[in-house]
Amino acid sequence: MQKHELAEQLRERQRKAKHVPVHLIDLLSDDAIIDSYITCSCCGEKQVDEQQLELAINSAKDSETFFEICDRFSSQKQMKH
Repeated sequence: MQKHELAEQLRERQRKAKHVPVHLIDLLSDDAIIDSYITCSCCGEKQVDEQQLELAINSAKDSETFFEICDRFSSQKQMKH
């Protein structure tokens, strides 16, 4: 999957959720919308590192598989701590 495709799917998720005004969602860059999904809202820690993020985007078929891949990376990270 291409980064822009993933970003569009994530924007669409946000539009459907209606938690944020659409005009604000549309202002976010591709990187910003993706970061919003991989960053902890409490502590600001990234769920995945840059290399894992790139692998997750390239391996994903859609946003759901992107989440699954990131969750696996995050679980591995937590096990190491």
